[in-house]
Amino acid sequence: MPTVLFFRPDTDTALQHGAFWLGLGIPEATRRGFDVIDMVDEACTFDTLEEIMASKKIDVVILLGHGNYSTFTGFAQKKVFEACHNDELMSGTISHFLSCSVGQVLLPSIIGKKGIWTIGYNVDFQFLINPEFAVENDPVAEPFRDVTVAIIKAILDGKKLKGVWDAGIAECDRWIAKLYNRPEIIWAEVAGALRHDRDGMIALGDQEAYVLPPRRVVLNVPQLAGLAFLVYLLVTKGKTF
Repeated sequence: MPTVLFFRPDTDTALQHGAFWLGLGIPEATRRGFDVIDMVDEACTFDTLEEIMASKKIDVVILLGHGNYSTFTGFAQKKVFEACHNDELMSGTISHFLSCSVGQVLLPSIIGKKGIWTIGYNVDFQFLINPEFAVENDPVAEPFRDVTVAIIKAILDGKKLKGVWDAGIAECDRWIAKLYNRPEIIWAEVAGALRHDRDGMIALGDQEAYVLPPRRVVLNVPQLAGLAFLVYLLVTKGKTF
């Protein structure tokens, strides 16, 4: 059974939003039949991640954290990965990093250490919030949430690298088009941030690899009736009445 791991510290305002967005991917993974490991807040350290990945094969890793060109951090901004140091842990995984600028050096380093493929950003990831709203219903943050969830769902649906990248780009473009005629300054700023993130999205690694979603077979009523009739024939075949 393929396993997806969510890594989502939530120790500041920015991470609280990202942790909520990644959390929306958990029922999506469960619905598709994946085993799910959810690392939250204090658990989001290199040591804990290393322990989990040493004990279980992890197919997909979805990570939230702060970062720069070569470093990705977790709980309390403690270092998790640094280019050429610790990043070999990602060998054999498909990953998405919701983090600033890691696409510049860290993600290429991960691919060099036999990561299968990865999607992230080679710019500082920008998003806007309205502090008057809770994380769960902030309309200003909604476009950035939708882009993140679109990427996660595409990975879980078994899309290849370009298909996942296309899903993220398409959701950015959908929101930019939706906001095009809005006169409010805030929505112009949101559209500008979406363009910035879209243009800084980077995808690296094996173009043909994907993780096969272990969907469970669901039969409708006619299919169930047909199956029952088939079982009846098999059971009664050869009997004389």
